[in-house]
Amino acid sequence: SWRNHNRVHRWVGGAMVGGASVNDPVFWLHHAFVDLCWYRWQRRHSGARYQPARPPGPVSEQYERVVARHEKLPPWDVTPDQLEDVSGIYRYA
Repeated sequence: SWRNHNRVHRWVGGAMVGGASVNDPVFWLHHAFVDLCWYRWQRRHSGARYQPARPPGPVSEQYERVVARHEKLPPWDVTPDQLEDVSGIYRYA
């Protein structure tokens, strides 16, 4: 949940808390490291795909809150499936 994500920002403190967090260099250091961990995990688990493959149904608490793999991410014209491979954008040394 977002609460778990925000706990890291609160723990770090400083400008990492609130809407100005992108102004803190620690924000970029933290998220670059998370991206590296995600990249390494993807390479080790190449058969694992973004979940869920299908959107949650109307009876789910996550209905219209979770984007499925092949659904477009509003307001952009791109799907999570298209964003999984970063090799065409950048690479780690």
